[in-house]
Amino acid sequence: MERSGQNFVSWEHRYSINIPLIDSQHKKLIDLANELHKACRYDTAAAKEQFRNTIREAVAYVQYHFSVEEQLMTKTDYKELTEHKKHHTEFVQEVLDNVAAFENGKKFIPNQFVRFLRDWVLSHIAIVDIKLGEYIINLQKNGKLGDVSIKENAENEVGKKIVLAVDDSKTQLMQFKSILTMYDVHTCESPLQALEMAKNMAIDIILLDLDMPDLTGIEFLQHLQQISGKHQIPVIIVSGNSTEKLILASKNEGAIDFIVKPVEPQLLIKKIQYQLAKKN
Repeated sequence: MERSGQNFVSWEHRYSINIPLIDSQHKKLIDLANELHKACRYDTAAAKEQFRNTIREAVAYVQYHFSVEEQLMTKTDYKELTEHKKHHTEFVQEVLDNVAAFENGKKFIPNQFVRFLRDWVLSHIAIVDIKLGEYIINLQKNGKLGDVSIKENAENEVGKKIVLAVDDSKTQLMQFKSILTMYDVHTCESPLQALEMAKNMAIDIILLDLDMPDLTGIEFLQHLQQISGKHQIPVIIVSGNSTEKLILASKNEGAIDFIVKPVEPQLLIKKIQYQLAKKN
């Protein structure tokens, strides 16, 4: 048993990649790991609720942090962007799988999960992020960073409204990303995974296909109502199946609009803008 007040993991200078914005976010991730560790040291209802709340905050912050890094890599033409993003995607999937097990009462060992978080974050910083830091610092030293303001631009990109697009077609998801460049678009091929993302991210609007293998769009809407209650995230159905029966069924389950595939870009943008304006 650790002494009271002793951290599970502490920030050390060797973890710094010398980019203040990224370093501050890494420190926040370590703080969240410590909070999770404290919460799983006690077998009480209050501790379990604290663990539940903190794990949701951690997932949301990890998504936020990865978005900042990826915006930075994109702006600076980082050659290892694809591989770096692959690390991010695999980690997020592993975390979401663990969160789903925890939420659904399946086999889940809190201490083991927290150790996984700690080990992944620290190794990722030491091996992968340190290379990004060296790349950025080298650009700065050689006057090649251009107009990129790491702090302001990265934060502004993350400040974009978040759109979650759920569709089992990779082509359709790529189209959403290419059309909606004014938003922070997250894509998901699995409705079940999308529900976990809806639980743990501050999503502003969802684009939802109806015909998907593991969960239909109508079933997704029903589950979404259960987890979000009266604060349900606005959902626009984007489907090639436009029968009156399906349109009515989706609206009865909470969808706020319906777009028929193939998607007309300007119509999609206008409908999203209208719904987001209604939220404000």
